[in-house]
Amino acid sequence: MYFEFMKTKEKTMKKLTLIPIVFTTFFLIQFAIPTQSVAQITCSTDIFGNTRCVDRDSGSSSTTSTDIFGNDNTTFSDGSTMQCRTDIFGNYVCN
Repeated sequence: MYFEFMKTKEKTMKKLTLIPIVFTTFFLIQFAIPTQSVAQITCSTDIFGNTRCVDRDSGSSSTTSTDIFGNDNTTFSDGSTMQCRTDIFGNYVCN
């Protein structure tokens, strides 16, 4: 009777050990296989510190520069603009 109990316990332990290994393997494979990227956005910074980002799918772009007051000024390809700054509390505020 003791040996039957031990065999049952051994089978249960093997199953319990196998389950995390299977799940871990599944998630590692999910991370290893590249999936389709939603945004094809590339950014580059020139020697003046201006950052230009371009969406290769739509052709939209933005250019961000920093003025003498430390504000980040962004101009989008549709003509809209946005100005951002860091307030006294350390929050990055855009308007």
